[in-house]
Amino acid sequence: MGSYIPTRKKVEQASFQTGALVTKKQLSYIWNCNESLIKDSELIELYRCLRTFDITTTSRLRHFISQCSHESNGGRWMKEFASGSKYEGRKDLGNTQNGDGPRYKGAGFIQVTGRYNYQQFANYIKDPKVMNGVDYVSQKYPFTISGYWWMLNEMNDMCDKGATCRQVSKIVNGKDPANGLADREKYYKRCLEII
Repeated sequence: MGSYIPTRKKVEQASFQTGALVTKKQLSYIWNCNESLIKDSELIELYRCLRTFDITTTSRLRHFISQCSHESNGGRWMKEFASGSKYEGRKDLGNTQNGDGPRYKGAGFIQVTGRYNYQQFANYIKDPKVMNGVDYVSQKYPFTISGYWWMLNEMNDMCDKGATCRQVSKIVNGKDPANGLADREKYYKRCLEII
């Protein structure tokens, strides 16, 4: 992408006209890609996610988008690369049936893992097809399942209290808060510039 950064006024006008909280132009800047690479269906799903989980303030948007951006390599990955075999038989994830590990490996921009978590999401979203597994969820709900995780972990409250990128990253990343922190901060800085 070139060096063009839309002015805040133009971004606000575009957002107001479309009813969008984040425009395609903003997302393409954050993800450092051409707008044509972002599908309209992805934006529609993002908008639905943001409104469903009340990720609607500036702080919440910046943190959510930057974390999703890091976890998905700028919107490029919607599911875990590994086979999922390491999750096989993991009762703590609800993986009690043969093949659950690969079927319910990480899906979404903030990867949700395990039969139990998929079932809870299916119940919440009222779509039993979620239980088809990672391919279905990663294509149909990559933002929404991430927003669901965001809600369960009370991330909006954390953002409202003025959390830093490092503090949010610690919750999203779990065990190692420094893992990928520089990249997360890079995306967060882009969000600060344009959202």
